[in-house]
Amino acid sequence: RGWTDVTHDVKIDYDLEAHPLQLKTDSAVGSDDQVFVELYTAAGNIGYILLDFSNPPQYQIAFCSYNWTPFPVTLPVEQDKVWTITKTPTALKIECNGVEVLQLRLS
Repeated sequence: RGWTDVTHDVKIDYDLEAHPLQLKTDSAVGSDDQVFVELYTAAGNIGYILLDFSNPPQYQIAFCSYNWTPFPVTLPVEQDKVWTITKTPTALKIECNGVEVLQLRLS
């Protein structure tokens, strides 16, 4: 599969438990750019993942926390990043350029 350009406010049918989602970013730390991924089922919105390129970079996971939280590890230094978001029935994992930067247990 190749990369698909993102169109703002468009829902994409995607099974996050069957396949990890990969996103490419080229935002510099301190740019305050944000990435917003909203998660849906047939029943509606089930949450979102927000990445914030402030200094330090932070994240927010809806229904887990509504506060900005710095990543628990230092992100890779490259400005161009590939983010991999993986969901299992019990966990949400985020990698950046192959480095695990977050793992949350789901309940």
